Amino acid sequence: MKNFLLLLTTGTLICCAAGNSDNSNPQLSGKMNQAARALQELLPYLYSRDKFNDKKNKKTIEKQMIQFKSSLHNIEPELAKTALGDDPYVLQSLKSLNELSDRSIQTFQKGDLRTSRILLKATTNTCFKCHTRQTMGVQSIQWDNFDIEKIETDPLEKAHLLVAMRQFEEAKLYLTNFITDREQEDNFDPDYETALHYYLMISLRGQQTYESALNFIRAKILITKSPTEIHYTLKHWEKDLKHWKKHAGKLKPNLSHARGVLKRNGKRYSQRNLINNLVASSLLHSYLASNPTQVDKARAYSTLGYIYDELIVEGFWDLPEMYYEMCIRYAPKTKIAQTCYRQIRNNITLGYSGSRGTLIPSQEYERLDELRKLSGL
Repeated sequence: MKNFLLLLTTGTLICCAAGNSDNSNPQLSGKMNQAARALQELLPYLYSRDKFNDKKNKKTIEKQMIQFKSSLHNIEPELAKTALGDDPYVLQSLKSLNELSDRSIQTFQKGDLRTSRILLKATTNTCFKCHTRQTMGVQSIQWDNFDIEKIETDPLEKAHLLVAMRQFEEAKLYLTNFITDREQEDNFDPDYETALHYYLMISLRGQQTYESALNFIRAKILITKSPTEIHYTLKHWEKDLKHWKKHAGKLKPNLSHARGVLKRNGKRYSQRNLINNLVASSLLHSYLASNPTQVDKARAYSTLGYIYDELIVEGFWDLPEMYYEMCIRYAPKTKIAQTCYRQIRNNITLGYSGSRGTLIPSQEYERLDELRKLSGL
């Protein structure tokens, strides 16, 4: 499970750089446009198993995969960091990109097309996590006028791809249609709830707007056939959205305001905390981009770890452990570092626990021991 989550993070950098209004770094923008161009050529094959498996397309696909890999290897960590800020997601992605691109090509050349396709799709799917995670990035012209209809996949994956292209309104339209169809069928399954979450993630993190989110949730509350639990959750979301829409002008991207937002969670369970978690995490990512002191960075990373621990339960994003580790490294031998160590230890132990007991690989034990010493415990 841990290795799979690690693979999912590898696409983050590519996707973060695949669009935004910030085009202040032409060197990075040019390199990201190359990656976007190579990825765009791959998409029609990637989302069609028949096309990907067709022997007639083998040379074309392999050539495009190599071009995609080459474009990724041209991205330097420090250059990317100037555009994407001090977020461990950036460095984590770069560390894994070489392995991911190499493995996808190797498995393709060996004839294991299924694994190769999974690796590539993991990269593109992570774009959704990135673009709803933070708004920083560089402009890409490669996605302009891209026809999403030629991609053979379901509406939720199309929404993922549209967000990867930063076509937020189009993604919300796909989600709205998907949700409406489910309501007409009286089908309030987990995919229905996931689509509701995605809409809010796009509105509050990708676009940072409360108006459309509030109007959308109010419309969903009027659906009389929705289950009681979903209805009560929607009412909580509406209340929080109304509050933050009213007080949005007073919110500032700093640690104090982010923690103040989280106080509204009270003792509610994680799903009903969604709005406050999205608002607070958005403030914290902006705060980290302002280059605070190392101790304040550690505090911010600790709080982000807590938030993503809650969001991951609902299937959002991944690896809160990265933020706990950054917390330890920025404020070693402090109480905040020791708190972060305990949390990362608990997460790793839980992640490797199963019916056969807890089986933690030796390298993870070594990593934990290093972090324990660094924390001062």
